[in-house]
Amino acid sequence: MNREHLPSSEQMSENKKHLLELEQSGNFVFHGSPVMIESLTPRQAYKSNKETGMMDADGNPAVFATPFAEVAIFRSLINGDYVASESTSRFGLNDVGPYFSASQNLLDQAEERIGHIYVLAKNKFGDLEGMQCRSEEEIIPIEVIDVTAQDLPKNIKTIE
Repeated sequence: MNREHLPSSEQMSENKKHLLELEQSGNFVFHGSPVMIESLTPRQAYKSNKETGMMDADGNPAVFATPFAEVAIFRSLINGDYVASESTSRFGLNDVGPYFSASQNLLDQAEERIGHIYVLAKNKFGDLEGMQCRSEEEIIPIEVIDVTAQDLPKNIKTIE
């Protein structure tokens, strides 16, 4: 996928415009997935333990969401679950906002996918921890919005 050929804001899809309006309201958080889900149930997250090299449970099982619509879009379309192990993607938060990177094969794969963004009531989640928040209860989405590769963030760097 050649990043410079992505649409400008004037060409932005109606779905992405809607998501960004919801984000701006401050009343919602988002969860992105490549699969359709009726309700979001708490799952156990894991983090790498640098001392042991093992994966340790990261808090209680939870539903994870982000206040950044573009992070949810990225997660719904750039996902290495269905491709070769040499696929890599990263995202995070710096002083100017979310940043993204992905291997070319994941960017190419995104062209053929439809992602699903689950719009969730912010008041069902705890405080923001970096770029995510958690809820330990099952969450029913307020709305589900489909996205495509044209909705990906413009600032994705290609990992060589």
